[in-house]
Amino acid sequence: APAPVQAPAQAAPAAKPAAAAAEAPVVNGAHEPVWVDSPECSACDECITLAPGVFAYDGRRRAVVINPKGASYSDIVKAAEKCTAGCLHPGTPWNPAEPNLEKLKQRAAKFN
Repeated sequence: APAPVQAPAQAAPAAKPAAAAAEAPVVNGAHEPVWVDSPECSACDECITLAPGVFAYDGRRRAVVINPKGASYSDIVKAAEKCTAGCLHPGTPWNPAEPNLEKLKQRAAKFN
């Protein structure tokens, strides 16, 4: 009997963060997180230099997203602009309070 009691107790905390995470990124509708077309990555280091909290290299030295909220949207857009392979897609802003969002979204549009 103790095993079934423990399973629901463990499931409840896991469900709460998932629900909170689903609600948090909404900005004028659904938030589209930053993503990388990793096979196209040329390992130029631009994204990792500009936003090391968001990007890292995988085992093949291709950029991947490790935390879509690990930097400001401004830094993510700058990384997309500097990406020599053109494989970084900034998505949409995750923080509605970040300054200059309209200009940043316009700059990001050509990379999404």
